Amino acid sequence: MKLKEIAGKIHQHLKRFEADATINAAIKRGGGSLSLSPYYQAGSYATGKYVGVWYVSFHGTSYLTKQEAIRYLAWLDAGNVGRHYEALEAK
Repeated sequence: MKLKEIAGKIHQHLKRFEADATINAAIKRGGGSLSLSPYYQAGSYATGKYVGVWYVSFHGTSYLTKQEAIRYLAWLDAGNVGRHYEALEAK
């Protein structure tokens, strides 16, 4: 599978998470009135030999190797919800 296809499939999962009110319920931060959704304008794309992934648009992008992206996509396809580092830590 090409990197662009992998990134596109990850992107679809992230957009699904963003649209799901249960998954994307805002979390209170810092003990005050500030709350933040775990997925806000989330997405992914292929760039060079990496897949760029972001969960909150203003928090920056993480870059995954092709093998990491394949592992993350397989984890998402298996029905899991979460971020790439959770998938990469999973056994």
